Parts: sequence; structure tokens; C-alpha cells
Amino acid sequence: MSETDTVYVLQAPTEAWVAASEVQIPNRAMNFGDGLFETMVFDGASIRFFDFHLERLRQGMELLQIEGFDSRFYDLETWIRERFSGRQLRVRWNVYRAGAGKYTPEVEGACQTLHLQPFAPAPAVKGKTSFAEEVSLFPFPWSACKTLSALPYVMAAQERRKRGLDELILADYRGKISEASSSNIFWRRGKKVYTPALGCGCIAGVGRRAILEKIPRLVTEGAFGANELLGAEQVWTSNVTGVSYLEKIDSVEFSTEPWEPLLEIFE
Repeated sequence: MSETDTVYVLQAPTEAWVAASEVQIPNRAMNFGDGLFETMVFDGASIRFFDFHLERLRQGMELLQIEGFDSRFYDLETWIRERFSGRQLRVRWNVYRAGAGKYTPEVEGACQTLHLQPFAPAPAVKGKTSFAEEVSLFPFPWSACKTLSALPYVMAAQERRKRGLDELILADYRGKISEASSSNIFWRRGKKVYTPALGCGCIAGVGRRAILEKIPRLVTEGAFGANELLGAEQVWTSNVTGVSYLEKIDSVEFSTEPWEPLLEIFE
């Protein structure tokens, strides 16, 4: 494993990141998916939208009643910069409940793992897209969090691969558009932009938040059907790695010319 494809672990109550061989197995992440994760981009000097990641992680830990979020979480960016300055990295940050137990937790503290890999930006265009046939999403109080219980997205990825698609659009249990297989979804008619509300079961993506904060007056959040999406001029997906324009959904084609208001958000 190369230096930039490495896993580190910070287990409660230790204070320093150590090699992944020290991970306690079994743990609650493995047994129950009892935790959260953040996928982040380190650009060589800083973590893109780090404050957004921290806020979402803090909110998720409060919701799942995992204790331990404190000022040391803010030190992660400095720790990475000191060791990997000048390198672009994909950073997977897992935060899960410490201890063992069965469904009932024994403790409420947190353990953390960090997986560093070379960064690859989102593709500028995704050619073939369709609607999911095998996966639907159901809103829960924690649906907007990036939990370790990510089975719907694993199944969606398998359906996408099986059908030979570049992207898959997921709907909620009512048939309302929710998100893409690993990113949020937006569409545009003229200067009006639309995206599913969090009540449709989508994740509160960091890229989604960056777009909403950049063009707040242009975006309408709501519950939309497939026909409303298919009537758009342009459709794109977003996550922290960037924006990808969808060229075709089934037989309907869309513009893939970069839209100017989005150009500087992910630089």
C-alpha cells in the first residue's frame, strides 16, 4: 500500500493517529454500521469545504448520540497538511461509536479511521443515465446524514453497473426524484434551478450545500416527479469532487455545456 493509499485509526481514548493494524475488530462500524463518514478532497493545502464537512459530521453525531466531537476534530486538516502538503488526496473519514455491545451501545464515545487515496475529479460529462428500477429511498430522521449503513447506494451501484450506465437516478418511495447513485442531482430551465428537498430522502451533500449557497435565489427545493426532470434544459449531479453534466436520460438529451454560475465553486 502506497503512502497515499493508507488507512490510519484514532481509537478512543487515544490521542494520535496510528496504523490501521491497530483497529479493534469487531467494532460497531463493522457489526451495525453504527457511525458516519465524510468523503473529502485535500487540494494540497487545505480540505475543500472543510467547515461544511465538520458541521454535517457534528450534526450527525448529535443525531446518532455519538459523543466526542470537540476542537480536536478541527485539527485533522493540519495533520494532513503537515504530512501530505502539495498532494491531491481523496480523504475518507469514518467516525463510529466506540465499544462493542449488541444493538444497545455500551459507551457513547467515538473512534475514527482515515483512508487516504489519490484524488480523481468528477467526470465532466456522464453519457448514459436512467432511473433506478431496483432501489427506492425512504426518508428517516438520519437520511440526510452520510451513515455507514450505505446499503441502498451499494445496491444502486450494482444496478448501474449491471445495466451498463454511467449514472442512476434514485426516487423515494412515492416516486419523487431523490438523488443520483453517489451524488445529489440538479436540473435547470433557463435560470431556474431545481433540486429535491431533503424530505425526499437524499443526503445533505457538501457539494449540494456549496451550490445552494452560491446561487440561493435561483434554486427551488421540492418534491418533483420524473417528468419535471425530463423537461429540463440541463441536468447535473454534484458531490464534493465536482459537477458532472448528464448527456442523456434514457432517450432524452440535455445540454452539457458548463453553466457559468457553477464554474468557480469546485476550484
